Amino acid sequence: MAKPSKKQSLLGQVQSNQKKRTSTTKSRRPSPQQIAAMKAQQTAQAQQAQTATDNDRPKGKNKWIALAVIGILFVVLPKPQLITYEKLGLVANSVYWPGLPGIDPVLFDSNLHPKPALERNTLYLCHDLKDPNTCQKYQIIKQEGFIAAMMKLIQG
Repeated sequence: MAKPSKKQSLLGQVQSNQKKRTSTTKSRRPSPQQIAAMKAQQTAQAQQAQTATDNDRPKGKNKWIALAVIGILFVVLPKPQLITYEKLGLVANSVYWPGLPGIDPVLFDSNLHPKPALERNTLYLCHDLKDPNTCQKYQIIKQEGFIAAMMKLIQG
């Protein structure tokens, strides 16, 4: 018995038909259910973004608290000064920091230990704090503030 033969088509024709079918499926409009699902996703994403910004607010509050603490410390702590002092016609500029309780004052560009008497425009620089004979007296000509001291430190 003979089997019935199947019709065969050329390969190019089969592939072109498949391409036509796939291209028509892409151009379809979304159904109303799909539109509703997309809107629900968008609202869910918007809510997540809102909760993320709500979580950022305490972080911003912490930043303001840190800035306030730094500002208070800046006002309370002693600030460096630029001091111009002289002895026997020799004039020098130095950045002087008055120190804290328990911390000695410092001249940033000197190994000598300062003993200030700023109210009398006098500065004593000592090699040894325990021996007063190692101290030399300098006359303070000019005292400048924090900004001038920072500029001097930046310049080197």
